[in-house]
Amino acid sequence: MACGLSETGEIANLPGVIHLEAKLYRITQIRWVDVPKAAVKSLGAGRMVNAVLHFNDDHDRVTLVPGKRGHYRLAFKVELLRAARVDAGDTISFSLAPDTASREPMLPEEMRKAFQARPILGERWAAESIANKRQVVRYIEEAKSPETRARRCWIFIERLAEVGKLSHPDY
Repeated sequence: MACGLSETGEIANLPGVIHLEAKLYRITQIRWVDVPKAAVKSLGAGRMVNAVLHFNDDHDRVTLVPGKRGHYRLAFKVELLRAARVDAGDTISFSLAPDTASREPMLPEEMRKAFQARPILGERWAAESIANKRQVVRYIEEAKSPETRARRCWIFIERLAEVGKLSHPDY
């Protein structure tokens, strides 16, 4: 239940669950709602808040990010909204539950072994943002062949060794 779901996958009656209504709006391709900070106090405090979203009989792990004064901003996946036949301008009802599960991505085997052999690389990896780590792992796992996957792993392992961070110094 660390991710805010009961054994049956429901969040409706769990402690800390909040039920909200908000109007969807669009900024570029993303659909957002504003959520008052006071309304989500039970989910945790901080600049960003992790939660489990329950909307239209679906669940998603989300992060509430800073928004306008006194509010967080919550992005909705377009596929969830399409399934519910709603879009910008519509008012929607949804629930949020605390999400205490780790957001760390599962390391590819090649990277795990490299970090065990060279702990300094593991420390540099740990210093990166979770978003960067997830993006790198996703890029590696999208490889269609084991050779490409290994090559992609080593690109980032070498970058950590040479530069000390995932992003290239020229970016």
